[in-house]
Amino acid sequence: MIEIAIFDMDHTVLGIDCDHSWKYFLADEGFAPLAHRDEADRFLDLYHKGRTPINEFIEFQLSEFAGRSIAEIRTIADKHFEQRVRKLIYLQARNVIDKFNHDEIDTILLTGTNRIIANPIAKSLDVSRLIATEPEIEDGYFTGRIDGPFLMKEVKFKSAKDLCSERNIDLDRVTYFADSITDVPLLEKVGYPVVINPRKDMLLIAKANQWQIKYWHNIDMKAST
Repeated sequence: MIEIAIFDMDHTVLGIDCDHSWKYFLADEGFAPLAHRDEADRFLDLYHKGRTPINEFIEFQLSEFAGRSIAEIRTIADKHFEQRVRKLIYLQARNVIDKFNHDEIDTILLTGTNRIIANPIAKSLDVSRLIATEPEIEDGYFTGRIDGPFLMKEVKFKSAKDLCSERNIDLDRVTYFADSITDVPLLEKVGYPVVINPRKDMLLIAKANQWQIKYWHNIDMKAST
């Protein structure tokens, strides 16, 4: 019996990587240099290979946060969501989350993307809770650093395990929807792993472990950048 339904975000409930889309959006809006688009491409390629240089990525990804107020960044993030993200949320993801919510099963969006970018997506999907990387804030302004760990691989697994401990629920009563090799540590531990739109390397792992595989899509999938 499933008691918690956890969802990865990028390429799982929506058809893009939000960190990548965010950097393209900032460059297009004049908040970041155009050269940042090439850097965003490089980091995305490293992510797909499971080789993200975390400290370098955080510094790059949060560089436009530094020195800006909470209200300013939230406004930019809401605009990014409306222009680049909302239309790319998978209808199948909405339907699955709605069903879990209807059945009074907690729905959790668990992502390495920072909370400011992820929050409009979590609200749109009406999940019970968002667990995300937390950007550091001092005196109402972002520092360009993170507060706490970056949620990836084993850290994501620990976050899910801590959540289950808080609620006295075993991981074998958890379902986890995810797409990439960085999600394997948690997929291996939950009772109901579901792999969404796997790339070739992830497809091989999913088949070897006999995990459920689903293909979600949008009929009118457009480029996000």
